[in-house]
Amino acid sequence: MRNGISGGTFYGPVVMGRDVGGRLAGGSGSGVPRMLPFGPDGFVDRDEARARLDAVLAGRERQSAPVLVVLHGTVGVGKTGLLLHWAQQLPKEAFPGGVFYAAMGEGVEDAAVLESFIGVLGTPRAELPATPDALAARFRSLTADGACLVVLDGVVSAAQVSRLEPGHPGSMVAVTSRFRLSAIEQQDPAGRLPVRLAVPELGAEACAELFRTVLGDADGPDGPSLDAVVRASAGLPYVVRIAAARAADPVSDGVEGLAARIARENILEALDMPRRVFDLAYEGLDPHVQRGFRLLGAHPTAEFADALLDELAPGVRGPLYAAGLLERSGPGRSRLNGVVHGHAQLLAAADPQAPGLLRAVVDWYVRRAAAAELRLSGRWRLGAVFSGPEAPTGVFADKAEALAALEPDRHNLLAVAELPQTEPGQLCLLAEAVHGLFLDRGHHTLWIRITRLAVAAAGAAASGDTAAGGAADGLLLARMHFELAFALTDRGSAEDLEEARAHYDAARESARRAGGHPRTESSALEGLGRIAAARRDPRAAAELYGQALAALGDTEHPRGRALLAYHRGTAASAAGEHEQAAALLGEALEAFLALPEPDTQNAAKTRLRQAMARLAAGRPAEALAPLAAAMEAFAAPSLNRADAVLVRGDAAHALGDPAAARADWQEALELYASLRSIRVEEARIRLARGDGAPGPTRPDSPAGPHGPDSPEPQL
Repeated sequence: MRNGISGGTFYGPVVMGRDVGGRLAGGSGSGVPRMLPFGPDGFVDRDEARARLDAVLAGRERQSAPVLVVLHGTVGVGKTGLLLHWAQQLPKEAFPGGVFYAAMGEGVEDAAVLESFIGVLGTPRAELPATPDALAARFRSLTADGACLVVLDGVVSAAQVSRLEPGHPGSMVAVTSRFRLSAIEQQDPAGRLPVRLAVPELGAEACAELFRTVLGDADGPDGPSLDAVVRASAGLPYVVRIAAARAADPVSDGVEGLAARIARENILEALDMPRRVFDLAYEGLDPHVQRGFRLLGAHPTAEFADALLDELAPGVRGPLYAAGLLERSGPGRSRLNGVVHGHAQLLAAADPQAPGLLRAVVDWYVRRAAAAELRLSGRWRLGAVFSGPEAPTGVFADKAEALAALEPDRHNLLAVAELPQTEPGQLCLLAEAVHGLFLDRGHHTLWIRITRLAVAAAGAAASGDTAAGGAADGLLLARMHFELAFALTDRGSAEDLEEARAHYDAARESARRAGGHPRTESSALEGLGRIAAARRDPRAAAELYGQALAALGDTEHPRGRALLAYHRGTAASAAGEHEQAAALLGEALEAFLALPEPDTQNAAKTRLRQAMARLAAGRPAEALAPLAAAMEAFAAPSLNRADAVLVRGDAAHALGDPAAARADWQEALELYASLRSIRVEEARIRLARGDGAPGPTRPDSPAGPHGPDSPEPQL
């Protein structure tokens, strides 16, 4: 009897049985995503819109594909607040596959959003696909088992939406936009029509109710004064909130004084009235708080970490909350409503000190990113901010804290890089500073955009070289070419690798023109070796790694030499030169352990490679000792442990112990599945073979350590 499963590719545990009970282990390594930010405090009306959303939700049983809902309306009308309020009232069972959220807007690429979504699902970042279509396919695969809600806030074009559809047919994609997004129908190959929901301005009665709700007095003001304020608010909920906050200020004259001030301004056109309400809220602030508000106008986006305001304008966050100008967006983070941020931008632009405000914001992000980078990696960097007494070394306690602090600001880092006023030197520092974060989290789209900007800025600076500054600018250009090449190599599509090769060559040439820089030239050669290895040309890779070692000359770089020995050993094993591989990997192991701070993790990864090389050489017994040492280091569930267990199973099979082999392969399968790794197929194929044979073990196969879990390049 043959007992098998067919009909598709499965990611995760597969159980067959007549009666199956209990809870299956595995699935997402990080739980079910619940990414919604906080909604507005106090909510009124919108009964018709919420009923419409409820009806769409109730009709999911009839769906053969996810439904798209577009909430559109004017700026400040409350589209986001409505959607967040509705979604936060839903039970978790409504969307068992999770709730995803992304702030869209001009310039936000769907690939960057997909990288974030897939990362939140727990997929190893080493397995992120390299192209937008492949990312979309992976997201659909990962979300095929349970209905999901995807909230896309502030969409500006239909092109931002099409790839962000989850895989379960009972899912919903909910979009807020100022536009109707009429092009969505043309982009849907099935010709499906979205559900469009126009969000109108609030009526006068609802505005008055919201005013009293924010004021905290259900039986509060009424009459002509409140009517005047409501008219000035033009039906925009956020304006009503600010007006109520202003009226609640103990030093104000309440709603009557607010109405009188509005009346003294002459009667503006209805759509201009909200601006005056904002002006009144701003004018009631202390001068120091006003400066803090203008600082937020210099900030390139409307959402930010509380730490930014607390460090650059201490003491202003509380008064801005009290005035209704600021709201909570998540733990440790705040935001301005889009309309309010626009008002702050106007005030900042009119401030004679605007350049200083902007410089303060840019410098804060550069130093914060640099502080995180110093925790994330010990690699060498060119920028002066990373060394010396001025280096921001004590900002974060450890790597986990640095990642948690910087991850929510990833889009702000790009926004800072894209500011026309950001100086080339600051932009290049930022490109070096984001390296560790984006490498760890796999945010390739953002990473490549920032490094492209840095290459352009450094190139412009180098083209205007003087004799005094030419060498420094040339070296800076070399490092930016290297940073872009590295990001492209890490993403790894065929087009990326071809472009990366050109930038590695440009890095070498720029370094030579600048008078030579062994580290940069060696790292560029190493990068070219990685490209050759990715193209399954181990002999070319080994040659390039050898050139990288020679390029170091007498430069003191013990860790870089250890890493190059590792890469040379891996290439030699892939080329079938097993004895040379054994010698080089042994050299790498000794070098990692001889560092001033022994690199035990990279030593363990080297031992795993030693075991794979011994298997490839047909010496499975010699694989057992390095495997045992590697397994001891890889105690926690990880791709490295799963790889080691899989290879141990291969060794057991080669040594004639099929029972031990199957036990290891089953454990590897469960580990891969729990990590949402596509390598689950490596174990499944072994278990499914009639004779249990794994097939030839390639030392450069996907079952081996690679990506962020392998020894990183020397840099």
